[in-house]
Amino acid sequence: MTENGNRTICSNCGYFMYRVANQNIEKRSNAKRALDDAKIAGKGFWKIFRIVWIALVIIVMSFWILALLIWLTGGEVIPGL
Repeated sequence: MTENGNRTICSNCGYFMYRVANQNIEKRSNAKRALDDAKIAGKGFWKIFRIVWIALVIIVMSFWILALLIWLTGGEVIPGL
């Protein structure tokens, strides 16, 4: 057995050794985990909602622009036909 001290790689075989420092891990309750999961899910919801909202605004604005153009041309969708 080789003594490695504080190194994370064995000086004899090159094996990567990792120890989790338990003192730095935050103890979370199930309620805290559920709240964190809800925040993550909420971020995804708002991202999708924003995309849908932008698409809806583009569709509505296109309709109104088309209606304005039809009104300005006197009802002719394609002028001259």
